[in-house]
Amino acid sequence: MRCGRGPLVLLFVLVSLCAVAQPPPPPPGSVFATFPVPPASKDLLFYIQRNKNANTIVYEAKRDGTGKLDADEPVQVYWIRHTTGGGHEPLNLVERTIAYGVNQKHHKDGMATMKFVASDKYPFIVQLRPNGQAEAWVMLKGRMARLHHVYVQADDDAWRPKIAWIDLYGTDVSTGAPITERYIP
Repeated sequence: MRCGRGPLVLLFVLVSLCAVAQPPPPPPGSVFATFPVPPASKDLLFYIQRNKNANTIVYEAKRDGTGKLDADEPVQVYWIRHTTGGGHEPLNLVERTIAYGVNQKHHKDGMATMKFVASDKYPFIVQLRPNGQAEAWVMLKGRMARLHHVYVQADDDAWRPKIAWIDLYGTDVSTGAPITERYIP
């Protein structure tokens, strides 16, 4: 039995939509609307910004010498320190092991599954698309989405900051529509 081109054309259209669709910007008046955004690149997966300041945690695909995901460390995480000139800085030990780091598992098929060290709530898949673009896919509102950025609202009044909410922004990989999910711990 022959399938024809219909399914292939539909798949191409969906992948194309996902590549160009961008999630909506932060709400007007939000502190996040004033923060700089990391430059787009083929390796940028997503970034996290916190209401505390404009410093940004960046998650990028790390490639080996052949251009594939690095088998030992497929994702590298670092700060862009906008408040002190925009330099890049690695996460410190506490940030890497308790807050913003990731647990990584590389698969033979060129994909890696990841989990944030702070929570198992949003595991994600890292993969390289045929055009070379690295993407992180995560479930948002029960739909598979390409993750673009995360905003964290914390209350710093306490001795230890308390997370009020986390907004995850992505693009639905099936429809190309923006999708956002709020998580309240």
